[in-house]
Amino acid sequence: MHVFISHPALLQDLRAFLERAECAVERCHAHDLEVQLPGAYSEAQACRELDIFLATWQVNNPGVETYRVDHDRVD
Repeated sequence: MHVFISHPALLQDLRAFLERAECAVERCHAHDLEVQLPGAYSEAQACRELDIFLATWQVNNPGVETYRVDHDRVD
């Protein structure tokens, strides 16, 4: 899942937070991360958990926007 952050200067802080929550995280670009939740039983559960993690991080970082980026799939 891709995660966008509005302030790239805080990307490393968000990455460290997600890693402490046992997420696998890779930087993609200046404004986004690729995040996996290896312990999630389904993609839906992973999405819910990631949304909670992002909301929690935002409480401690007011004024910074983070959200999960949904890409349309072509099958």
